[in-house]
Amino acid sequence: MANVSGGDAKIIRTKIMKKIKAAWFLIFLYLNANIQRISYGKALRGNRVVISNRGKIVLGDNVSLNSYPDGDLFVTGLITYFDDAEIIIGNNCNLNGTMIHCNISVKIGNYCMFGPGTKIVDNDSHRISIDISERRKPAVRIPICIEDNVWVGMNSLILKGVKIGKNSIVAAHSVVTKEVPENVLVGGNPARIIKQLEG
Repeated sequence: MANVSGGDAKIIRTKIMKKIKAAWFLIFLYLNANIQRISYGKALRGNRVVISNRGKIVLGDNVSLNSYPDGDLFVTGLITYFDDAEIIIGNNCNLNGTMIHCNISVKIGNYCMFGPGTKIVDNDSHRISIDISERRKPAVRIPICIEDNVWVGMNSLILKGVKIGKNSIVAAHSVVTKEVPENVLVGGNPARIIKQLEG
């Protein structure tokens, strides 16, 4: 057997440690999903994920929940704050460093991708008022629906009441405040249609 140089041995050790770390993250993801009463399909994968479920979370087949990179900088999280809140994610979706804050409903279709730093929030957190007691009343909450084959670029913000039509793309650093039709590219703050998408 050929001798392995010091540099090569270090590379091999690093690769082995990365595989061990990835395996532990995956084990922890499955344990956490079960503890938090999450329903998930086949081939759930991911690394360091924040999960807090007071309501209902349902994940389809081949869902990837990855904090990026390697669980450090951009954290993926699924959080339902109330008993009637629900997060539903379809098949073959990739969430990379994406946080979902759900007070009522966030529904995501199949084959959707979300870039690092993306946040999806179906509520205002608190009322918009100068009156102290009014501001502390329960937040306005309106469901979010993201249809099939949507791609949301990094550091985007999807706000309450938004529906994003199938096949559409949200450019990086966009703030989506209203409905996005099917088959379009939107971008900006607030996000506006930039162009129609074709096959």
